[in-house]
Amino acid sequence: TATGGCSTVTATKTITVTSPPSAGTLSGTQGICESGSTTFSSTVSGGTWSSGNTGIATINSSSGAISGVSAGTATITYTKTVGSCSNTATRTVTVTAAPSAGTLSGTQGICVSGSTTFSSTVSGGTWSSGNTGIATINSSSGAISGVSAGTATITYTKVGSGGCSNATATRTVTVTVAPSAGTLSGTQEICVSGSTTFSSTVSGGTWSSGNTGI
Repeated sequence: TATGGCSTVTATKTITVTSPPSAGTLSGTQGICESGSTTFSSTVSGGTWSSGNTGIATINSSSGAISGVSAGTATITYTKTVGSCSNTATRTVTVTAAPSAGTLSGTQGICVSGSTTFSSTVSGGTWSSGNTGIATINSSSGAISGVSAGTATITYTKVGSGGCSNATATRTVTVTVAPSAGTLSGTQEICVSGSTTFSSTVSGGTWSSGNTGI
């Protein structure tokens, strides 16, 4: 403002106001397995990606490629900057621990029409037989029944979730044909101090007396 007869003096300077940028809409598979991967993308290019928890999931800052590290949920942020203005969009990724089928146990040798039961150190899976003509198995209990002679592979499957594949463990069961003792023959009446000999139509067995005092 002028005083003492002087004219008013002014000075000017421009300021540019920029509209805030859009970070776009994010997309990409949100469920992956430990050590698995997915890629997030935005409808707006030129931004940078970051992970809110790199102990759960890491992300390439430019490509949006995500790698699972450990089980949990991490917030992924996409930041778009124009001049001094920036904007963000977020999307979560959930990392799931890979399933385990555990360690299998149970008697592996049974007779035709015999049975055994397999078990796993991990519960909640299902059982199946690779050859039901040799051995069948109850899908939930693991109870096996011998059908015919041979060897069948028994598989225990634990279903994966959150992008993880199923986990399987296998154990064989061998089914053997029941032996025959054959048909016995020989004189059945003898005198005290006398003798006779019994024989069987099948060789390789052993004989015993039900009453050695007689």
